[in-house]
Amino acid sequence: MFKIPLGVPNLRSNSQEWADFAEYSALESNTGIISLHNLIKGPLLVSDEIDVSGIEDDTDRFNNKADDILSEIVRRAKETGNKYPFKPKSKGYSIEYKNSDDLNCWVYKYLLFSTRLKMSRDGVHNGLDGTKLFERLSAEVAKEYFGNKAQVDLLGTSKSNEGGFRAKLAQLTKRLGEGGKIHLNKNYKPQDDNVDVIVWKGFSDKKPSQMIGFGQCKTGTSWETSISELDTEAFCNTWFSKQPVVKPIRMFFSAQYFPNDIWHERAYNAGLVFDRFRIMDYLPNSIDATLFENIKSWCVGVTKRYINKDNQEVSRINL
Repeated sequence: MFKIPLGVPNLRSNSQEWADFAEYSALESNTGIISLHNLIKGPLLVSDEIDVSGIEDDTDRFNNKADDILSEIVRRAKETGNKYPFKPKSKGYSIEYKNSDDLNCWVYKYLLFSTRLKMSRDGVHNGLDGTKLFERLSAEVAKEYFGNKAQVDLLGTSKSNEGGFRAKLAQLTKRLGEGGKIHLNKNYKPQDDNVDVIVWKGFSDKKPSQMIGFGQCKTGTSWETSISELDTEAFCNTWFSKQPVVKPIRMFFSAQYFPNDIWHERAYNAGLVFDRFRIMDYLPNSIDATLFENIKSWCVGVTKRYINKDNQEVSRINL
């Protein structure tokens, strides 16, 4: 498993994990350019899973793996709505980071870092909690997806804890115009009951019967164990005295990608999926200015700690 700072993929790692490794390696490079052949050669040559059977076989193996990674890079550019900050180089198997101070570059870098860091123990940089930033970013994307007149609010950890969960939910239902009064449920003490983001698209009449989405947000790579946790109907039955006219849809936001080979299976369990590339696809042209500055600051903290520490690149393996 590739994890920042020193993890590497192995022979059995799929092209999606290798592509993340290639992206991070390009960020590490002084030039922003990384050769895919050089990238994979070290990890594959030292792998215990390889039975070396000749130079020609090794060359084929490297070429096949490089082809898979390059195809994944091309797919990412398309699926992000051309907001992808890496591009294949015309000569040979290499990719280049299109370094820029624009929103797309910073947000993609943030999503990559928040996937490959161990966020439970290393999610805070420059005094900012990366998991809370992800909830706020997911709210921006959810509102963009729902479109004109959509409204959004946070119920998760990035929302102020003043007054507790029930107080937050009571305030939110007033904005939502549905849900009635909040049940006390004195013996039930949730943090956020798996709902981090609530987005809705109502009408000027402020009456019930509108499109509502409940979103769960996950950074890191261990999100698969959480994709079946959110039950919107159970949430409403537990907390609302009046049920929404239209059952809220499940939404799942992941800083990582959903695996290509089991997409339908995972998406079926998760609901409306916003993985890294769908987040980029629906990233607004502009987001809350404070959130943008916080994302930049968080990424700078990660970069200083792991990439430019003491002005030296972190060396993972001699490629």
